Amino acid sequence: MIRRLLSFVVLLIISAFSAAQTAPSADHYLDVGGTKLWYEDCGPQNSPAVVLLHDGLLHSITWDGIWPALCAKYHVVRYDRRGYGRSEAPKAVFDPTDDLLKVMSQVHMNHAILVGNSSGGGLALDFALAHPEMTDGLLLIGPVVHGMATSDYFADRGDKNNEPMARGDLKAVAQNWSKDRFLIAGDDPQSRKQLYDGLAENPQNLKGNGALEIRPSPPTVTRLSEIRVPTLVLVGDADIADVFAYSGAIEAAVPLATFEVWKDTGHLIQLQKPKELVTRFDRFVALVERKEVGLTDSQLDAYVGQYKLGNRHASVALKDHRLIAEIPGLPYYWLFPASETKFFLRTEETAIEFQKDAGGKVLEMVVHNSDGSVIHCPRVENGSSH
Repeated sequence: MIRRLLSFVVLLIISAFSAAQTAPSADHYLDVGGTKLWYEDCGPQNSPAVVLLHDGLLHSITWDGIWPALCAKYHVVRYDRRGYGRSEAPKAVFDPTDDLLKVMSQVHMNHAILVGNSSGGGLALDFALAHPEMTDGLLLIGPVVHGMATSDYFADRGDKNNEPMARGDLKAVAQNWSKDRFLIAGDDPQSRKQLYDGLAENPQNLKGNGALEIRPSPPTVTRLSEIRVPTLVLVGDADIADVFAYSGAIEAAVPLATFEVWKDTGHLIQLQKPKELVTRFDRFVALVERKEVGLTDSQLDAYVGQYKLGNRHASVALKDHRLIAEIPGLPYYWLFPASETKFFLRTEETAIEFQKDAGGKVLEMVVHNSDGSVIHCPRVENGSSH
């Protein structure tokens, strides 16, 4: 009986400790140059850090559907940007990347994976360029890219939805946006109601236009190739064409970018497919957080050369102390060493292995695909990076 009682007490202590480690903190306000920002964080401090950046309509409640699941695994922070939700409106020009920096500092995040939707994705890109040492990875949902022009079609759609604002009917504006076919795909009354309620209860969200925000110079679109962290871009198949243009620019320029189109969803994937988003995020974090070993240029140089891949040749080159695999007609792939002979990608769940003979001569490159298939690529000539 005493033993059972002791065991019960121990379980209570463990449960209380676990709850304390993962329970969300109370919401807080942070002063940024005389303006108060609302924020909250949750989750174990010693786990991967995650920042959630909302879009240009809904404030941080847009993440409600994924918040509990992320809090159970990660140290997560979300906040309402100036003029949205529970935060005060801007009083003067400001740099949104500075606000993000201060929020991260407030919750003791030295670096993090940034998750941004729409204009929040644009902010994530800007921050990655301003503070690369603090950016571990980017998961961008229907992102914008600052410096890229919008189409007339995009502008006309916004003007039409906002038309009732001229007569002060903000509920009608909220109704228009909740019915927008690009934001929410198909027959999804629950997501549309969530969007309407969020806007009707927070009409100040509809007045934000970014007029006081300082944009990067040179513009982000001209510097995308400088972003060197794993970047996953998700776009709903019902989203507007401009978002596909932004996403294509990111995929083309960011070396470690992957672009996925999700079926039966619109611009606000986190509202329509929260469970699927959490699952995909977990896989992304696993690739971002995977540890690599250090190899010298001399060790890496042994693998430089040509390899036969079907009827084509794949080349492996050494650039900036990294191996890069290049296949004609496909994007090039950065290889990260898991050991002296095994490498992995940070853009997809594929592994590369180099086979050697007893004398250390490289014989072939073996590609282990995520679906379990294996491709053997014999080496066809020795190469050198010099």
